[in-house]
Amino acid sequence: MKTQLISLILFLTGAEVALAQGNILVGAEVNTSFHLNSHRNKGTKIWSSESGYGFSAGVPLMFVNSDTRRFITGIQYEYVSFDNWANNQLVASTRFHSVHIPLGVQFDIMKPWYYSLGTGMNYNFRSRTFSPGNNVDISNSANPLQPYISAGLGSMVERGTGVFDLGIQIRYHFLDMWRKTYPVYAATSSKVISLDLMMRFYF
Repeated sequence: MKTQLISLILFLTGAEVALAQGNILVGAEVNTSFHLNSHRNKGTKIWSSESGYGFSAGVPLMFVNSDTRRFITGIQYEYVSFDNWANNQLVASTRFHSVHIPLGVQFDIMKPWYYSLGTGMNYNFRSRTFSPGNNVDISNSANPLQPYISAGLGSMVERGTGVFDLGIQIRYHFLDMWRKTYPVYAATSSKVISLDLMMRFYF
């Protein structure tokens, strides 16, 4: 809990600095994502993983700091699912619903291309496991705060009266996805790496 609190304070401090900068553009965004949940057995040290998918939608805010640098933040709803299939049938699924607040900086390389560095926070407000005939709430087992660091590449061009931003981004969530009180945590560490395809339009 102490680590989560420190992460949240650092994130909010950075957000306050960003919000004090430059001109503001408001937009809409829809993103798709691929997720890799990496597991490490704490006893045997053996690694394993499972893949997942997701999407997010929300309102991005862009703060134009200079001709070559922009601060990006906003708020999104994000859905992530890790599914297990057998014989073309869904056997089990772990699903997460979260509020996502990104905070990043875009640096121009050569118009219209840029690279981005950032951080952010997912707040998991609903977590469930699903199997045919069984649906279990695991919100008390999942770690609600999931801070991350990110890096990406994209392009930004003017379209009509607005600006279209298309990019890819990788996120590394550096806190375990399970609470310390959950039995799985004692045996296995689980951390998520996400690859996002981002589509934003600023008005």
